[in-house]
Amino acid sequence: MVYNESRQLNKTLNFIKEAEKVKTSLECEIKAHKLGQGKDGTISQLENFYKDIELMIESKSHIPSYPRAIADSWDFNSELGKQLLDLYDEYKKLR
Repeated sequence: MVYNESRQLNKTLNFIKEAEKVKTSLECEIKAHKLGQGKDGTISQLENFYKDIELMIESKSHIPSYPRAIADSWDFNSELGKQLLDLYDEYKKLR
């Protein structure tokens, strides 16, 4: 039992670490948009994704809105989109 709890804690900590990396990538993309050099999404969309990730860190029951938006409208080759979708996959494993 203790082993499973430790493994779950490690998964949670790894998720938080990855979430922080993705938040940093979102911040960089928001800055790029403000300079007229953004590639992915809109500033509003990116800010909402950032908030989604913060809620995902706080709660395992939050259902983020961003996976569908990325799948429906972003370029298939977007590195940021891939990071966001990979993070969502890790989040689903925690729930």
